[in-house]
Order: sequence, then structure tokens, then C-alpha cells
Amino acid sequence: MKLSLLPALALALVTLSGCKKGPALEELKKVEEACNAKDKEKAVDIAVKAAESNSSFKKAFDGVFESVPDKSKANVCGAINLSEMKMRIENGPAI
Repeated sequence: MKLSLLPALALALVTLSGCKKGPALEELKKVEEACNAKDKEKAVDIAVKAAESNSSFKKAFDGVFESVPDKSKANVCGAINLSEMKMRIENGPAI
């Protein structure tokens, strides 16, 4: 019986570990939309609020902008920064 529980437990752990990626990617999409509309202030506001409410987004945001002490000054609209945040959300912070 114990052996039959292992696949279900493994599936539950995988599901729980990735549960914030979808919402984090949705927040990143909002940031990208604000950047495309040339509204950098709105993009930063969205990113800062997303980092406060979503741990996956926060890990990516903090990792990309670790050298920026005041995150409200982060250049979230930089193409490289957006790309790196997306990769970190999708693949984890070890990148």
C-alpha cells in the first residue's frame, strides 16, 4: 500500500511547488503591457505589488534587481530584465 501512495505524493508535491508560477507570469504580462504602453511608473508599481503578493515573482524580481536597493527605481521595462525575470519565474531562481 505504501508503494501506491508514492506517485500520488510526488504529483502533489510537484503541483504545490509550481502553484505560483502561473500567477507570477500573469503579473509579468501586466508589467510587459505597461511597458509597451510606455508607462514605466505603472510597470514598476505592478512589479512591486506583485513581489509583495507572489513569492515566485518576488524571487525573480529580487534576483534580477538585487543590486538595486530601492526597488521602486528598478528598470523593469528593460528587455533583458523582462526576459531574465520570465526565465527565473519559469525555471526557478537558480539561473
